[in-house]
Amino acid sequence: MKKIILFLAAIITLVLLNSCNKTTQPAATVNIPAAEYTDQAKKLVIMDSDQNPGLKSVEFTESGRYIVCQQVFETGPLAVKADNVHVQYIHGTYTVNNNIYTLNGFGTITVTGNQINIQTTEDTIVVNYTEAEKYPANDFYTTIARAWKVDKTDVSVRFDDGKAVGVVKDGCDIPSLLKELEEKANVNLRHEEFEGYVVSEINVTLSKTIAVVFMGRTPIAGPITLSEDGALSYTLDGSSGVAIFSGKADGQVNLSPGLGSNQIMLTLNTEVTSKSGKTYTGKVSLVLSPKN
Repeated sequence: MKKIILFLAAIITLVLLNSCNKTTQPAATVNIPAAEYTDQAKKLVIMDSDQNPGLKSVEFTESGRYIVCQQVFETGPLAVKADNVHVQYIHGTYTVNNNIYTLNGFGTITVTGNQINIQTTEDTIVVNYTEAEKYPANDFYTTIARAWKVDKTDVSVRFDDGKAVGVVKDGCDIPSLLKELEEKANVNLRHEEFEGYVVSEINVTLSKTIAVVFMGRTPIAGPITLSEDGALSYTLDGSSGVAIFSGKADGQVNLSPGLGSNQIMLTLNTEVTSKSGKTYTGKVSLVLSPKN
């Protein structure tokens, strides 16, 4: 009997030890090699001049994308007012040979010293620039600094009754997400206004930019602040936001969410607005994986 009791005690101890090991084992952190163009990536802030046709900056991202930011002036008799000036972003892919960057669909930019020569189908200009500050190229930042595709979107919003209404969908089709939220919560959410806003990719750069690119609309972008504990905040310049991304948002990036070996999670505090103008708060979690 004593031997049996000792044997059972040993089995119980092994089970408890295995259980403890499983619960305390940390999740593996995603660590992806730096994107292909990390060494060439930079953001050029263009200085005002007589030759400058409203260009504010040109950024060459780590994944071989460019982000051109330009001022757009509304036409008409009120165009001189500040309210009629906004920024617009142009996004595409680039290749580089030494100091010559070829921006597909935009033109060619040659970087020499503190000047850039911009050749487009419409014009050629030479302007001075300063280079934007960058995050250090350590494992944390180079893992995040790339183009991401959205594998899955999980949106949860609290409406008038205080209950959270959630929607989970593959990809990130904003009008589809809003329409399903609308049906579940019985609230009119302006989903028609976001027709075409299907996310193609999200770019985060070492030069402290986030850009959200859509399949059917112009991209939105702006500065992002990101710390090595994963906390982030951003502002989308010239935009009140596109529904779940909001004009300003904060959140968290998680490099060890327990998903696929190369998937990370971006969680944002978000807002959605009804057709009556009422704003509801919630969270959106985006499962991301690298996009070539």
